Amino acid sequence: MNSRIYNTRRNLVASYILMVAQIMFSFISRTAIVYTLGTDYLGLSSLFTSILQVLNIAESGFSSSVIYFMYKPIAAGDTRLVCALLNYLRKVYKVVGLVILFVGILVTPFIDYLIKGDVPNDINIYILYLLYLVNTSISYFLYAYKTSLLTAIQRLDLTKVANTITIVIQYGLQLIALFIFHSYYMFVIVMVLGTGCVNIFTAYISDKKYPEYKCEGEIDSAAKKNILQKVKGLLICNISGVTYNAFDSIIISAYIGLSSVAIYNNYYVIINTVSSFILLVRASMQASVANSVACETTEKNLNDLKLWQFLFSLIATLCTACLICLFQPLMKVWMGEHMLLPFVDVILLGMWFISGTVQQAFYLYLNAAGLWHELKWVYIFSTIFNLCMNILLGKLIGMTGIILASLLAGIVFGLFWQCTIILRQCFKIPSAEYIRQQFLYFVIAAFITIVTYTSCNLIIWEGIEGLIIKAVLSVVVATLLILLIYHRSPYFNRSKQIFLKIIHKQ
Repeated sequence: MNSRIYNTRRNLVASYILMVAQIMFSFISRTAIVYTLGTDYLGLSSLFTSILQVLNIAESGFSSSVIYFMYKPIAAGDTRLVCALLNYLRKVYKVVGLVILFVGILVTPFIDYLIKGDVPNDINIYILYLLYLVNTSISYFLYAYKTSLLTAIQRLDLTKVANTITIVIQYGLQLIALFIFHSYYMFVIVMVLGTGCVNIFTAYISDKKYPEYKCEGEIDSAAKKNILQKVKGLLICNISGVTYNAFDSIIISAYIGLSSVAIYNNYYVIINTVSSFILLVRASMQASVANSVACETTEKNLNDLKLWQFLFSLIATLCTACLICLFQPLMKVWMGEHMLLPFVDVILLGMWFISGTVQQAFYLYLNAAGLWHELKWVYIFSTIFNLCMNILLGKLIGMTGIILASLLAGIVFGLFWQCTIILRQCFKIPSAEYIRQQFLYFVIAAFITIVTYTSCNLIIWEGIEGLIIKAVLSVVVATLLILLIYHRSPYFNRSKQIFLKIIHKQ
């Protein structure tokens, strides 16, 4: 248990250092694009990223499935099997890279139909799209499989070192491209080069640290069959996850225009930034939870699940309260009042965020137990429902309808159906207790958010000063309310103990 906590702490520290660098430079670069080139350029970036997220589904499943099958041989010291799995993943990645390039090129003639209105005069959207396509596929031809190896070994911190160094250099060069040369082409070319350098650097670190793991040997047909079975379910799972934001951006672009895509994605960037910090917690815990599932009793893992459910609900409550309070003030300072969404959309985005965050505890066990095949129908129906409702509600009520569609899909298929199957498959228990407990957490979260938002509305200052005061006030009020309501909970004390262990090396 101590080694699991130590690995989690080490991975968290490295991940958060990288995340801070990514957030800082991402906000700076988005701001620089808007003020040096214009909103439409930011809309193009968001649109192409969304399209290629969908194409990138070709990989979905293989890396996670192979990582899942690496956990046991790594723990058992079976180097031969790990090398064979790594070799298999390398071959798959080469095929995936070719598939993404081929399908991406086939999509090229239809790019113009996904953009409503005009595009910047100095941009050829087809050349720009192809640069984004190369950026998406290049990792598969280099050493992306090395990242999977380090993930399975619980050494995510090593990949973060490579990412952090490369990102600082990359964003620095991209800002030079914008402010000095005013060239969006140069901005994207630097991004492509940065992606390649990250993979090369990661491979170098992996080879130096773990030279025993090489791409050699072959896995037997039974192992391939097991991996492919997991891939089928995980592919569908990842399709659902990727398409939520990707379809939103594509449909907004097709129905409303590039400027609206930029406005929506500014809010999504904030949500994604906060979510990324939370996902790092889950990612840093994942290998340890997988080890626990393999080695500990079902009762022990069920008690842990209840603890993680409580912990992620607390995190979601605090973050949601702060987001609702700070979305509009932050956007006014960052992008200007003309880039605001209606407050009803802000509420829906907050609900979307909290409904997704509380599911992170269950994703830990979904990945650890490899339940992607068992959940395939959940994700099939979720994707179809989300796309149909996006189109229908998007036509009827615009962007509000598109956000509402994603929220409804997340609640129906994620919070209820998905978690019900995970509980039944992993722990052989019904979901009624989970639903009652989660509903209570939601009610408390709504109360805390309302009180916190009301408190922040008493602040009369605007601008940066008002934003800072509201940020401090929202964190303080929400935290005090959480402590007041939950301080007697046994899960609260256990969470505090684990947190202290992670901070202080044992």
